[in-house]
Amino acid sequence: MSNQNKLYRLLRLIALLKQEPPKSINYIAEFLECSSRTVYRYLELLESVGFIIKVNRFKKYSIQDTQLLSNSHLNKEEFDFLKKLLQTSGRFNKISKSILHKLSLNTDKQLINNDIYDANHSITINQINEAIENNKQIVIKEYETINSQNNSYTLIEPIKLTENYRLLCAFEIGNQKNTFFNLKKIGNIIITEQEQKYKSLHECSTPDAFGVVKKSESFEVNLQLNLKAKSLLVQEYPLTKPLLKNIDGNNFLFSTTVYSLKPLKQFYNNLKNDIKILENTSHEFD
Repeated sequence: MSNQNKLYRLLRLIALLKQEPPKSINYIAEFLECSSRTVYRYLELLESVGFIIKVNRFKKYSIQDTQLLSNSHLNKEEFDFLKKLLQTSGRFNKISKSILHKLSLNTDKQLINNDIYDANHSITINQINEAIENNKQIVIKEYETINSQNNSYTLIEPIKLTENYRLLCAFEIGNQKNTFFNLKKIGNIIITEQEQKYKSLHECSTPDAFGVVKKSESFEVNLQLNLKAKSLLVQEYPLTKPLLKNIDGNNFLFSTTVYSLKPLKQFYNNLKNDIKILENTSHEFD
């Protein structure tokens, strides 16, 4: 198992043990899809980095609620290390243990959140990691968009997951392009027996807010969205969330640079009455 998968299991275990009621070893093993022996090893590791593991008289486990409050924020060195660790392999060391000790469930800025605890999301991530480890192509079924549910099959070569487990960077074989998929929109995944054969074309540059990687041209976008449009935008494109500024509670300003106008045009065309195009927006948009 890759180091990314091991760390992901530990994050899920922390999330699980912070939820009431306490859990039995068998329940934890089934939840993590591992052996009871592995669960005990994970519990020992968590204790070794400072977590207080409680066991009640029914031999059910939980993490003490009062901990991780004063030192719950990551410093820059730890954050950068965690980002690298989640994308590569390596051994646990002093920094990684410190990070595990500081992770908390209290904010969506941290990695242990409802996405990690969600069972379907977890299955998708595990399948993707398995395909990456084994150098296999995968088929994405029923990739859901804001307009409709696409039941077609998309054949891809998975490259890597983003550090927050929200997006998958992959090479789409049909159109010969690198792109990003929102994991929450993926219906099902099928791991094929076909080896990846386009690795020389793989590239995962930092995408814009719509998952498009940098191209030769870029476009300035300045929009005003009402609450409905804002909610739908964040639902469809999670990376847009930090770019939205609240104007008066019911309207939001969205300003950014994008590398393609296609996804934003599609979004706008379905919500023209809810979106206002502001000045300094690329003329090709309207």
